[in-house]
Amino acid sequence: MKNKTIILGISLLFSFVSCEQETEYCLKINHNTLMTLILPQNQLDSIKALFSYNHLDYTNYQFYNFQRDELNYHHVKCSQFKNNLKLFTNDLIFHFNEKNNYYFLSGEIIENITLDTNFKMNKNNVAATFIDAMEQNNDLSGDKEAVKNSCFDIEFGYYDLNSGNNATSKNYTKAWKIKPTNKDYPYAYINDKNSTIIYYDNGIRY
Repeated sequence: MKNKTIILGISLLFSFVSCEQETEYCLKINHNTLMTLILPQNQLDSIKALFSYNHLDYTNYQFYNFQRDELNYHHVKCSQFKNNLKLFTNDLIFHFNEKNNYYFLSGEIIENITLDTNFKMNKNNVAATFIDAMEQNNDLSGDKEAVKNSCFDIEFGYYDLNSGNNATSKNYTKAWKIKPTNKDYPYAYINDKNSTIIYYDNGIRY
């Protein structure tokens, strides 16, 4: 009887390990920091020159777009970082006139976020939550299996839950962004606090 119990226990153990292996996902962690460069160096040098000329601090910004329009005005788009984590919301656009003078800001500079940088969710569960949301989305029926069997890029940061709803106050949570590797869509933001989908986008526009 004792031997049967041991054999049953070993069988259950192997079954458990097998199940764990079946739910392992290919994950690529995006270690995005302020030192991660998106724009070429010559554009970054021009941006830093504009900011320095106007005595603007740029230490908490990651620049990802630099434009000059037909009036020779410059427009600089950037993501904000706090506690060395990216803000998935609250991007900024700095505007400079033809004389390189700063004249307008689109967006709001976030001065402080009191949340820590520790995450709660298991990274594999981030992928499982994303796949579950994808399976419930009827507009992606043709690509679901291919996406499910692909690798995923995941990134940890902060997300303002009041973003886009005209609220004057901020309500930040720690969150994950996830998408298939080498694809822009579908993607989702997942609340690290309660493992719920904050926002899901299948990429389809009507």
